[in-house]
Amino acid sequence: MQRFVSERILVQVGLLIVAVALFASTFGQSFSSSDLAQSPMFFPRIILVLWIGLGVISLIQSFKSDEKTRQIASWPRIGIVLVAALIYTNLIGSEGFFIPSVGFAVISLLAFGIRNPILVLLFAVLVPGSLVLLFNHTLGMPLPTSRFSYFF
Repeated sequence: MQRFVSERILVQVGLLIVAVALFASTFGQSFSSSDLAQSPMFFPRIILVLWIGLGVISLIQSFKSDEKTRQIASWPRIGIVLVAALIYTNLIGSEGFFIPSVGFAVISLLAFGIRNPILVLLFAVLVPGSLVLLFNHTLGMPLPTSRFSYFF
């Protein structure tokens, strides 16, 4: 039983559940296009099917692996990241993308043991910042903005 309760398998099962839930949610949406290939859900469904397939393959490989499984290092660490992710997803709509992303990155990095303050600060600011630049200013696909500034 210990073999089936490893951190790797739990993460893979979680990702597989997310992919299946997202795939199932694409069928509840209706669009005016009668042609399936013209639907806005066509390419996301393809990506989700690939995600599900790769997730199943990875999960099967993990079950068949003879590699010695380790105990889950820290349940509280996983709990902290899950609670932070829940708060993060709820804050994006009201506070924009950038500010909650910086906070979530800082909490996640600290929870996973990255303690170098320069590295935490650089990663937490540069990754969300580069995504804002890419989507908002380069691709013209706006991410949610904060009530403080339309730049981020």
